[in-house]
Amino acid sequence: MLSGLKRRLAIALATAIALASAPVALAQGGETGIQPDGQIVVSPAVGKVIGDYLNRVSGRFGALAVSRSGEAAAFYICQSRLWKNCDDSSLEDSFISIPSGKLAAKLALSRCNGSGGGDCVVLFVNDRWQRPFALAQ
Repeated sequence: MLSGLKRRLAIALATAIALASAPVALAQGGETGIQPDGQIVVSPAVGKVIGDYLNRVSGRFGALAVSRSGEAAAFYICQSRLWKNCDDSSLEDSFISIPSGKLAAKLALSRCNGSGGGDCVVLFVNDRWQRPFALAQ
């Protein structure tokens, strides 16, 4: 019981640190999508997906993609905890080694584009943000 509590506290702390290190702000205008300065303003629903992703990816490899409109998001987290090749077993015996986060990014983009998100971009690889974003109010 105590170990479960410690684990939940560690996850909460890791999420707080990840969000604190990410360039997150609250956007004033209420318009979502890519702004002229390159920042993406995401909807509150996408903000929840980002929080869920950060809670789940802690200590693992994965990626999160958002639509350019800021209204849709999808993520993929590798089941394998290996640095290379994510869940692609065809690459296990090859000399090619692709970082799992990069493979997960392709899968997250595919999920995001397939969910009606349209033209999506990668926002997180593993627990590191790739571009600045803000939450719409």
